[in-house]
Amino acid sequence: MIKYLPLLIFILLGLNNCSGEKKNHEAAPSPAQVDALLHRVCARCHNLDMPPKTSDDEKAPPLYTVTVHLKDRMKSDDPSALRAKFIDFVSDYVIHPSRKKSYCDPASLKLYGVMPSLKGQITPVQARAVAAAIYDRYDQMAMLAAMKERNRLARLPAWQQVLETRDCRLCHIQGRGRLAPGFDEIARKYAKNKEEGLKKIEKAITEGSRGAWPKYHTPMRAYKGLSPRQLEGISRWILQQRKQ
Repeated sequence: MIKYLPLLIFILLGLNNCSGEKKNHEAAPSPAQVDALLHRVCARCHNLDMPPKTSDDEKAPPLYTVTVHLKDRMKSDDPSALRAKFIDFVSDYVIHPSRKKSYCDPASLKLYGVMPSLKGQITPVQARAVAAAIYDRYDQMAMLAAMKERNRLARLPAWQQVLETRDCRLCHIQGRGRLAPGFDEIARKYAKNKEEGLKKIEKAITEGSRGAWPKYHTPMRAYKGLSPRQLEGISRWILQQRKQ
């Protein structure tokens, strides 16, 4: 009997695995996938910015506001316990929301209502990963750091704001362009008629450019979202980079 024991164990294990019970082997999403979920699912109703932005027609409060509110209402002296409680609650609530479960105050519930269920749009594994990400991302210290950085950028000249927040220098390397002309090359090309050159530079920035520089084959993508002051500031700065 003993010599058949390994075979018996193997058969029993096989029967157990074939019992019809389905185990969830879904891998946790990567940080990039979590970010994509935030923008695809959460951003339909919540503003994701830090510092947050509000609007008169918003469907739900900014995600920062929701996260800080939940942390405050849940209360815990142990940060790790609070984080676990937060993840458990959020990952369940987004799939099975209800007024009874909600931590929202009555005024907010009246204004926004109970959120719609995300069942079928996000899996439980994905929901837990998203909950962990927003817990870590949206906190008051991060908010203070974001506001400090925003205030620092606001004090800079418009052209410098653009250079610090966009990837201009990755391609337009001064004096030794590889993927795209250096700022000095652009300035030399458009310096003869500055106002016309300014318009062409602004158009290239906002609409993108392809084929304007035969020496370089990498097309320039369009850069949206610059304020008029930033657009004019960076364009005029580029025109000033002509080397004598």
